[in-house]
Amino acid sequence: MDATHDGPHADHLGDVDRHTQLWVQWDGGHYAFVQRAPCGAPAEDGDACTLFDGHEPGHSWEMRDLPHG
Repeated sequence: MDATHDGPHADHLGDVDRHTQLWVQWDGGHYAFVQRAPCGAPAEDGDACTLFDGHEPGHSWEMRDLPHG
């Protein structure tokens, strides 16, 4: 995967329940399974953020137009 920001990266694996999601998070060669709360912030166009709450550098709609490898 192409890095769009510095620091750890994550990918959503599934929902545990309404308030908890399972993610795999990695930084270099280190991988970990983590539980995170979903982000509930709505975008101006009504789209929901598809990342977990507190994800850096921002919401998924803020990264839509970034170039991907």
